[in-house]
Amino acid sequence: MEETEDSSRDVVCPLCLKNDAKYTCPRCNIRYCSVLCYKGQKHMDCSESFYKDCFMEGLKDQSSGPEEKRKILEMLSRVENETEGLDSESDDEPDLAERLEGLDLECDAGAIWKRLTEKERKEFDQMTRDGRLGHLVEVWTPWWTPESKQLIQDEDDPTVQSKFPKVKLDITDLAVLLPKSKPSSGVKYNVVGALYAYCFVCRLHNGGHWDTPVESAKELLVVSDATNKDAVFDSPGEVIQSCIQRVTKSTFGKGTSTGSNISIIEDIINVIRGPSQERPLVYLTMVLSDFLYIVQKARKIVSKGLKSGKYKGDNSFKKKLFTCEKKLDFYLSWTQRLGMSLHTLVPELVLEHSAAESDLKDVEEKRTELEEFWGGKQKPPQRKLIEEIT
Repeated sequence: MEETEDSSRDVVCPLCLKNDAKYTCPRCNIRYCSVLCYKGQKHMDCSESFYKDCFMEGLKDQSSGPEEKRKILEMLSRVENETEGLDSESDDEPDLAERLEGLDLECDAGAIWKRLTEKERKEFDQMTRDGRLGHLVEVWTPWWTPESKQLIQDEDDPTVQSKFPKVKLDITDLAVLLPKSKPSSGVKYNVVGALYAYCFVCRLHNGGHWDTPVESAKELLVVSDATNKDAVFDSPGEVIQSCIQRVTKSTFGKGTSTGSNISIIEDIINVIRGPSQERPLVYLTMVLSDFLYIVQKARKIVSKGLKSGKYKGDNSFKKKLFTCEKKLDFYLSWTQRLGMSLHTLVPELVLEHSAAESDLKDVEEKRTELEEFWGGKQKPPQRKLIEEIT
């Protein structure tokens, strides 16, 4: 069985042709083995467009604090330093710091771009193509990946501890929550849905989901459907398909590729397996705890905003967050007692992963055939078989 579970990973990286491909690019679906290959020459067209999108999304962050603003200004300063050797458009042009002084990043996402000179804009575009922008935005590596297993063993190192979410300590025993009854056998499938939502939102924000807790909480609730009492599932495949459908219908998931969904399934498998056989529930508890803390933080912000009048809306979202908190508290209690039952789902999840990869491969082959037939990536305009003669 172990050989079957690992078979989905034995794919050689097509970028370097040396190492096993462990990850999937969420944009072009190509498999790759490391950040070096992701940022390499063969993948530059895709990766650099990702860096620019991440950069511009950072400017749109409605919850940017002083630290985030400082980082953005540092990025722009580094862009300016790249152009120091070029002739300036005007000797009277004020430097970047003067042009950005007093700029409110929260009110106008395009304000920074407007204050750049034409030459700086062109240089910025060039940096997205030649790889220099890759040094400004680092691709986030999830803490639950196999590479992180060795790190978690060193608990005395504070730098290592900061890489992993804080675990809730005061978890209520399941017997206290359900003194006269037993939990449903379908709870494990709902927990899989929570794992899918968390991994998706973390990757969506490139690891910065804590920078915008309210937005992240909204996305978590949408993907996991955590407040829906009528959601009942009978298999991990069913709950994963349900999550994928909600992502596809959402405003924030319209550009999600099939390859990214494959990566999320692999993420769920890694979380369930945990860092080691001796600590099989560590990652699972971390995910549910961090999910809970994000929702709690969002509820505090929404409650404060409703009282002060700064947050527009009614109490419905606040109530959903509270309901989600209670459900996550229950999931944590369930995990302490019955979390090992999730390990029985790993073979099914591996089959889901393999099936999704196979489907994607078939789609890619069909697309390649069509492009060869069309002579390009787009279908040529259809010619009229019969033309009216006048």
